[in-house]
Amino acid sequence: MSNLSQLFDAGRFPGGVEVRPDGKAAVMTLRGPENGSLRLFSLWEGAILSFNRIDTQVWPLAQAEANNILLLNFCQKGRCEVALDDGQFAFLSLGYMAVGTQQAQEEYCYPGSLYEGIELFLDLDTLSRQPCPLFQESEVSPEEIMEHLHTHRRLYLASTPPTVQTALDELWQLRDSHELGLIKLLSARLLWEVKRQPVEASPSIRYFTRSQVAIARETREILCADLSQNHTVREFAQRFQVSETSLKNYFRGVFGENLSTFLREARMRRAAELLRDTELRVAEIAAQVGYENQSKFAAVFARQFGCPPLEYRRRARLD
Repeated sequence: MSNLSQLFDAGRFPGGVEVRPDGKAAVMTLRGPENGSLRLFSLWEGAILSFNRIDTQVWPLAQAEANNILLLNFCQKGRCEVALDDGQFAFLSLGYMAVGTQQAQEEYCYPGSLYEGIELFLDLDTLSRQPCPLFQESEVSPEEIMEHLHTHRRLYLASTPPTVQTALDELWQLRDSHELGLIKLLSARLLWEVKRQPVEASPSIRYFTRSQVAIARETREILCADLSQNHTVREFAQRFQVSETSLKNYFRGVFGENLSTFLREARMRRAAELLRDTELRVAEIAAQVGYENQSKFAAVFARQFGCPPLEYRRRARLD
């Protein structure tokens, strides 16, 4: 079994992962499709393209990761956690890319339980023995990309150049198709665009320590544990012995949105669930999600969903 095929061998995962054929693709799911899927295309010997649609915070790591794989990871939606060799963390969001041979050491993490993106896996050993003719004709190789981005020294993290993003968007349109030939051509074009772009000397992406990420995650857990409570930023800052500004920066860095925005949307999602699935009065639901004033709750709910709470309940039960 090649280095690359080991990455997607369901038998090497701790459990709950299934791989099934789907025409010219293979689909990997975790405990059923409700948690998302990877749609995998074998482009040629030593190269696999994955269309990722993840709806969970954690995707398991295989029991032992393969060696000498160059991975190009491009975010299309949501956020993906990237653990670095020096113990720091970065978070890819729309418009950012990661390129390198560094392998994940823990589970793959998606802080917002939502991630869509494209990953291209290149087996450097296989491609050195059997170079891809399409690579050769387009005058691009994994080694050239690594040299261009200096990935032999570090993982390259930077904003996605506009021409690369255009290629990604075209490729993403084929995520549910079986047009393998076109997917191959666009994948080669994607690599060609990456190779020809100037290196971003001072990437704008921020890095966070393990303790900073832990603070953001624990803050989120406390908020979600009881949405009826009205915690303050000062309370969290004192709890973790950091400044209020730092607390806000950690939370936004990990989850991609302000703490207040996150809390409001979490409350509205829970309120919508209670309206659909229970007979609780609006005032009771408002209290459960942290609003003492029913009118204020109804106004926020209407802005979020486009209709008052009772109208939302009526429509939900007609569907």
